[in-house]
Amino acid sequence: MPRRTRRRSPPRCAPTPSGQAPPVRAPEPGLGTGLGLPTWTSSQQLTGTRSSASIRPRCAALMTEADHPTAFSGRDAPTTSAGDLAAFEAGVPHWAGERDRHGRWAPVDMPALVVVAPHPDDEVVGAGALLGAAVRAGVPVTVVAVTDGEGSHPAAAIDPEELARIRTRESEAALAEFDRLAPAGGSGAGIRRIRLGLPDGHVAGGEDQAVDGIAAVLEQQPAGTWLAAPLCVDGHPDHDASGRAARRAAARFPSVRVVEFPVWLWQHSLPGAHLEVEWDAARAIDVDDELFTARERAVAAFRSQISLEHGVPVDRTGDDPETAVVLPPQVRERMLRRRQIVFPHPGGGFAALYAHGEDPWNLADRWYEERKYALTLAILPRRTFRRTYEPGCSIGVLSAQLAQRCEQLIGTDIIPQAIESARRRVPADHVDLRVAGIDDWPEGRFDLIVLSELAYYLADAEFENALARAAESLEEGGVLVAVHWRHPIPGAYRDAEAIHTALAAQPGWVRHASYRDADVLIETFGPPGPSVASAEFLDAEG
Repeated sequence: MPRRTRRRSPPRCAPTPSGQAPPVRAPEPGLGTGLGLPTWTSSQQLTGTRSSASIRPRCAALMTEADHPTAFSGRDAPTTSAGDLAAFEAGVPHWAGERDRHGRWAPVDMPALVVVAPHPDDEVVGAGALLGAAVRAGVPVTVVAVTDGEGSHPAAAIDPEELARIRTRESEAALAEFDRLAPAGGSGAGIRRIRLGLPDGHVAGGEDQAVDGIAAVLEQQPAGTWLAAPLCVDGHPDHDASGRAARRAAARFPSVRVVEFPVWLWQHSLPGAHLEVEWDAARAIDVDDELFTARERAVAAFRSQISLEHGVPVDRTGDDPETAVVLPPQVRERMLRRRQIVFPHPGGGFAALYAHGEDPWNLADRWYEERKYALTLAILPRRTFRRTYEPGCSIGVLSAQLAQRCEQLIGTDIIPQAIESARRRVPADHVDLRVAGIDDWPEGRFDLIVLSELAYYLADAEFENALARAAESLEEGGVLVAVHWRHPIPGAYRDAEAIHTALAAQPGWVRHASYRDADVLIETFGPPGPSVASAEFLDAEG
């Protein structure tokens, strides 16, 4: 299953007449923010400040209060009552993590965290507990500010550009509160903040640009980075578009893990009611006193959103600070809970790929894949096998061919859509296709294990565990076949050579056969045994 992604064109204000984005150009000397962002077209500019980098499109007009597209209003009483939310939270499992020496929740397997904020303040009210816990655990954190929030107040009350500067400073002050949680002796770099500068209220119109901006940040992160973004159905158009953009960006880096967070969800929906929310995926983060206090201080930095210092917001009326502000107390009460609800999707990058088509890698159509499968089957030392395990089976193209040579085949994949496709492709009774990850290794022993196009995306602990389980479950005389792409892969933990070197180093294993070309490395490993000819006829003749 080749986990390869196509490079996208640079962000743009408008498509070319053909509907395609302009080709990628090399960055001009001296222009950039260290993000590896492409050079902009003449209608765009890339600017940076000491505290944040900005990608501001000149072609997009600033939003006005007249065209502010809101699906609901924060001035209304929330649909979800405090009691409803408390009852829901009580039944939500904890998000897998660990407890530090003070008994506080800390993330695990999080080499870096990128938080997508549609507006300045969303990173705090939506993901503040997660962000703070990551900082406290020493995890590098980057906040991607999609807009500068210049449209929250009428232009007649405050100049939009001035409001953008105010809200940017507010966000920087809020993040500084979380920086205080960083462990002593850390890098001291602080939370990095990147501004994409899309127009407030019109992120959907610049969604492709948001995708490219988020992807440029992800490209600089280590494999296994978590990407936190608003729910795609949070209810605010900018939030929904930012969530979609994050998912699309994650699709370019399949090892990226996605976690969604609600901001306005409880304002318009009851827990369990919205049909497009994956409620079973909900997990809770316990917000300890230190995190709670840091988040409260961070929220207090957003004076433009919790006070009337800059006038009444565009969709509010009156002058009551309890009701006329962007984030009135009744709304903040739903957002800033002692249990932060999030929706983690460890296979987020892969899930985003399958969202755009049943066969995102063209496994069923490419001659390259057909040839690779033929080489894989040809290198196997026996015609038939008793029991085979194929983790990461994707849509079952190789599984269908393995099924013809196996008495029993177990195939797994973390993406339900992929397994559904595989079951349609391979309906045989002796084939068991399951939704499961590499850590859900099946019981029993196997005489064939197929590790095809998967090991690049296993975190170090997952890879080591998979090697150990393979060694334990491979029968005497059994074989593991490893198949891996030799070209660079965005977001990979390791390349084909490193994977196969680790397999060859397993105690008691030898490399039985090897094929390599410029594209692919295919090898078999396992306990020492006779060659194919020796097993079939040479030893008998000798």
